[in-house]
Amino acid sequence: MLGTTEDLVFKEELADLFNEVKASLIDEGEKNFAKQLDTCEILSCSSFASDDSAFTIEFMGYNSEEIEDTFPTGNAEYTVMLTYSTKNKVIGLEVIGCENTKLQQQLLASCT
Repeated sequence: MLGTTEDLVFKEELADLFNEVKASLIDEGEKNFAKQLDTCEILSCSSFASDDSAFTIEFMGYNSEEIEDTFPTGNAEYTVMLTYSTKNKVIGLEVIGCENTKLQQQLLASCT
């Protein structure tokens, strides 16, 4: 679990994932969500699969009762689901199927 003593800015902590998701959102015409990623701070990061192939990243302001929807973005090597609130605010990501990837190693390092 990530500590809360320092601000862990998504674009700095997980730069590769940040760049991939941002580029994909822009390509999909979701510029509002892409712009929000610049200031997202990681609240928590945790694996929800026994083989560490799936992770949930929650951003500051995450509230499970405010989840509006998720949609896939990113590359085809694994699935990245962007979670947003009823107010169209990016509140998290789910990364699914990232086993044996560089991203999995980055997430494991960030989640400890």
